[in-house]
Amino acid sequence: MQLFISPVMDAITITLAVLGAMAGVFAAADSATRRPDAFTAADKQTKSVWVGITVACAVVMVFGALQPYSLFGPPSLLWLAALVGNLVYLLDVRPKLKEVQRGNRW
Repeated sequence: MQLFISPVMDAITITLAVLGAMAGVFAAADSATRRPDAFTAADKQTKSVWVGITVACAVVMVFGALQPYSLFGPPSLLWLAALVGNLVYLLDVRPKLKEVQRGNRW
């Protein structure tokens, strides 16, 4: 049974590491390309704060993808903190920024 579970867990870990790194790089690039006034208009932290958060999270996640079984890999607490930072930007801040930059449709 151990012979079957170990390769599956390895594949899941590597997949999570690569997908997390891709999401981290996307979040960092997206936050860097947004207008600074959109962050304050959306009542979020400043652009420099969000760029710093997303870049730091992206660096951790890229290191996790390069060495999945290290301190930066998917099962680690550092990787999970970086994932949370990126998800907060992607699921909370980014939609508000898009709404502010697009304007109210009504």
